[in-house]
Amino acid sequence: MTGKGRSASEILKDAIAMEEDGMAFFKRASTMMTRKRSRDMFLSLAAQEDKHIAVLSHELARVEDGKGWDTLDKARRSPGPARHSVFSERGIKRVKLEPGAGELEVIDIGMDVEERSIEYYRAAGQVAKAPNARQVFNWLVGEESGHLTILRAERDSRSGSGFYYDSMEFSLETQ
Repeated sequence: MTGKGRSASEILKDAIAMEEDGMAFFKRASTMMTRKRSRDMFLSLAAQEDKHIAVLSHELARVEDGKGWDTLDKARRSPGPARHSVFSERGIKRVKLEPGAGELEVIDIGMDVEERSIEYYRAAGQVAKAPNARQVFNWLVGEESGHLTILRAERDSRSGSGFYYDSMEFSLETQ
């Protein structure tokens, strides 16, 4: 997947495809939620994936132009080059979401998407030679880990277990 024999361009194209897939999944998942908070959460995750695509597209354009990796700060400020879907040229599988999927199943699929992204970016960062490339991939690991935390909290909220964000289970305030 992100082995040593792959070029930076190939890794970036696969990363863009994963982000596009994640964004499409989150948009579709938002339409399947009955709670407004859940719909908004999925739309927020989709918007964040769009930002990741912009950073990755910026880096891909630089790498393909022979300029090398830009810093994360510059890549995040760049509007990014015009994007194109890389699914037609890459062997990335799209996330399947059945029309009758229940909300917990949708959340579980979202968690799986984020876990796979984390693994991919962690591996890409380990084989990257350029410090700026490692910086971008490490940032993406953090971003996707945050998404996973949000989805787990939503899952816990739905199942009534663990910690979730819409109400306190107990107060830390003293009187």
